[in-house]
Amino acid sequence: MTKQTIYIVSLSLLVMWACKKDDQSSQQVNLLFNENNLAGDWQRIAEFRGQPNDSLGILEPLEDLFAQFENCRKDDIIRYVKGDEQEDNRYFWGIGEIACHSQISKTFTEIGTWSLEESGKLSHVNSNTSEYHIVIQLNAQQLLVRSELDKDDNGDTTFEFTEYERIR
Repeated sequence: MTKQTIYIVSLSLLVMWACKKDDQSSQQVNLLFNENNLAGDWQRIAEFRGQPNDSLGILEPLEDLFAQFENCRKDDIIRYVKGDEQEDNRYFWGIGEIACHSQISKTFTEIGTWSLEESGKLSHVNSNTSEYHIVIQLNAQQLLVRSELDKDDNGDTTFEFTEYERIR
């Protein structure tokens, strides 16, 4: 009887440990690039200039742009709101806990509309401009977006990457 009890308790602990580990790893699983998965609040946690032709942001960055930001800009938020059949998707820029100068913390300003294609092409449109980015990574907790900066005389392309963490 004691061996059975020890076996059952051990098996139960193993199952609980495996489930807990699986729950944590499910946060890292890449999601489909679609509007439902992107919708929510994303806080900027990094911004850097990649090496020439590093289109995935996996090499050592050339420049840490985030380190150059004022502290009051480091916790800014981008909010993606999914529209319905009558309304476009809208995006907002939010001020985090720390507000710069005359800003008010925890406030959001509507910037424009957005769309996300299955290819990862993310479009931001407002009254004056259209910007296009490429989503490199999207999972339950992380968003990595690439923007093209420029091409040098050799034809090498430099990209800027912004990383966000989901907060809602």
